[in-house]
Amino acid sequence: MNRTIPKSRRDRRAKIIKRLIIDAAANLFAEKGFHRTTTKDIALAADVSEGTIYNYFDNKDDLLIGIMEHLYEEEHFDAQLRDALPLDARDFLISELEKHKVNVAHNNAMLQSVLSEILVNPKLRQRYYMQLISPSIQLLTDHVLSRIESGHIRNHKPQHLVRIIISLTFGLFFLQVLKDDVVLSEWDELALTTANVLFEGIKPNP
Repeated sequence: MNRTIPKSRRDRRAKIIKRLIIDAAANLFAEKGFHRTTTKDIALAADVSEGTIYNYFDNKDDLLIGIMEHLYEEEHFDAQLRDALPLDARDFLISELEKHKVNVAHNNAMLQSVLSEILVNPKLRQRYYMQLISPSIQLLTDHVLSRIESGHIRNHKPQHLVRIIISLTFGLFFLQVLKDDVVLSEWDELALTTANVLFEGIKPNP
């Protein structure tokens, strides 16, 4: 009797196990911190053997990147940018800021643990930038260029506009992590102000 497991079933099972490991690691990194969490801890929390972890991830750094990749995949960033082209650019920005707020609030402790390690580890920081940030910048640059060509926004260098937008969102993210009272209590109004400043500037009305 042929007991070979069909490839599609193996793939689904592998995907489930990988997700269990990622979820367990994310929770432990948030609770104990990156350095105090061992692969043995993660294996116990995921209910797998420690060796199973190394079937999917080379080391804890690799697992850290896996967590961030999972968060990016959950946001479906490429699909959002593609589907948003017919929408008003200002309304799209406000909508994205709201989604960003919810995502950060939901993953706050884990993001703090992960990003703190990325910031102090040059090798990991470079890998994080090349694997996740750089492709996101390219996607957003293509989106901005399409909006410029369609006349939705003024003709500035897309690569400059993208970095300004990312700086705004990352700045708000860090203030949210630091529990700034205005960011926490006035987010909706702050998102509107951010969009107004970006699209209308800060000059007084004529």
